[in-house]
Amino acid sequence: MKKFIKLFVLSLVLTSFISCREVMKLRNSARKTKGQMRMLDRSLNRSKKQLGLDSKKEEITEDTIDPGYAPMEQKNMLNSYGYLYDALNGDNQEVTSSNFYWDQEKEVYYVKDKKYRKILPDKEVFGWHPYWMGNTWENYPFELLSTLSFFSYKVDPLNGSYSNPEQIKEWRKTALIDSAKLKNTKILITVSSHGRSNNNEFLGDRGKWSVLIDSVTRLIKDRDADGIDLNFEQLPYMKRERFNLFVKQLREQLDNKINGKSPIISITLPAVDSREIFDIQELQKYADLMVIMGYDYNTGNQVQGAVAPLRSVEGINISLSNTVEFYLKNGIDPAKTVLALPFYGSMWTGNVDKNGDVESKFERKVTYREIMNLFSKEESVNSNTSPFLDKKSMTNYYNLTYPDNTTKEIWYDDDFTLGKKFDYAISKELKGIGIWALGYDNGHEEIWDVIDDRFASKEKIVTNPITDQSGYAVQFSRFILKKKEIVITAALFFFFSVVIGFLITLSDWKVRDSIARNQFHRTIFIALVFTFLTPLVYLVNELIFLKSSWVYYLVFLMGNLTFYLSSFIKLKTYKKP
Repeated sequence: MKKFIKLFVLSLVLTSFISCREVMKLRNSARKTKGQMRMLDRSLNRSKKQLGLDSKKEEITEDTIDPGYAPMEQKNMLNSYGYLYDALNGDNQEVTSSNFYWDQEKEVYYVKDKKYRKILPDKEVFGWHPYWMGNTWENYPFELLSTLSFFSYKVDPLNGSYSNPEQIKEWRKTALIDSAKLKNTKILITVSSHGRSNNNEFLGDRGKWSVLIDSVTRLIKDRDADGIDLNFEQLPYMKRERFNLFVKQLREQLDNKINGKSPIISITLPAVDSREIFDIQELQKYADLMVIMGYDYNTGNQVQGAVAPLRSVEGINISLSNTVEFYLKNGIDPAKTVLALPFYGSMWTGNVDKNGDVESKFERKVTYREIMNLFSKEESVNSNTSPFLDKKSMTNYYNLTYPDNTTKEIWYDDDFTLGKKFDYAISKELKGIGIWALGYDNGHEEIWDVIDDRFASKEKIVTNPITDQSGYAVQFSRFILKKKEIVITAALFFFFSVVIGFLITLSDWKVRDSIARNQFHRTIFIALVFTFLTPLVYLVNELIFLKSSWVYYLVFLMGNLTFYLSSFIKLKTYKKP
């Protein structure tokens, strides 16, 4: 019997040793295969260029880039790309999708090929089409837009009429409206008034209100639109009640002037600045949608960071979650609330001083399309320009350093980070999400795939991403890590106390006899020994600095040795006196 046990134990040891060797061989093979794949990719790219199948420019040679730096050509591309609004206010933007065709008879565009589902009736996907985006609307997936608002009717504070006739002319003739209606997308016109002095001037005279309401009513009737979007930014605090009265009058007169349907009124709300001025509970009596502008958190002269941070960073208590909680506490109706999010990022530029410190300042906004196009170009990217994910703000960023000791930092959202922010809006039971601005993603459909997944499917189950990252279990883990010295010390005292107690217990012949007689007790004994071996192996590894592969061998050897020795526990039995 003893020979059989010895043979069995020996076979276990040999099997364990061989298994460890095979595992190490597999790991080495995996590393080798990955290296070969990378070499194959490089060879394939070279072959494409030699055959003329790659339209990209020649790669920057190594001697033009200092190790660890982003290429200067990339910086030149970023600089020459132009400022956002300068570029967008020029000629009509090129439409890069082939998923539409023009119906000359009806003078509308139809989307084809790409199949999207329809947004659920109880959900809302709201988007602004800025006039400067030109014909990029031809690429919009209208199936995934509940409401589209033409931006904008710019209020003339002196008389209440509009101050931008060219854009109003565009409203009257654009085929955008007809194409959207074919997909049952509701159409609004945004009425914008920015600046405290302008708003003070306009809201101070009720006669100007009537001029605006009459003018907008005609524009709505001309295009059989569905309503109006109010975008009043930087309201004077003293005009809080006047704004309430204006919205009330707008509701009453629109209902009277437009027969057959009740026009939609949406009101945009600021993320941070002046948000306390808006009388939420009063305004939502007359509004159908309350659209929170969840962007522009970190632009201007602030510290570089996310345009729309999901959670606040240390020392700066501004974030999407902070904004949404503010409005919920102030009585906003979630069933009317839309959280608008950015399809753009922010670029910061800086200089590295002699001490290695960087002083940065906000440079400009960059569209999602611009970011994707710039950093998808092989000649513009090196190994040091991979994006990082800031999990707290749930935002991506690039941090680029150039040989001339200048830096560029770009913060932006993509389909993954926006998906998490969509999940947050859904978890708060908000009606939906908004987009500033449509067309900023022109040619990139991945974000729309996420919208389709979140707002066109009844089966989708989402969780609050903040709870996922800040739930009780995560908070408890963070507490443990923060107090790890105390926890480790207490654990060591407890461990050694248990070991000493275990050894003292084994000194009693009754305990040893119980272990020897009972198979269940022997199993528990072996399990305890294995448990005590775990920290022992760790200590050996830390103190003796064994190579990782030898740790596996040591564990198997000690385990098998324990198993072997345990078979000799029952050397002698005792009769109870």
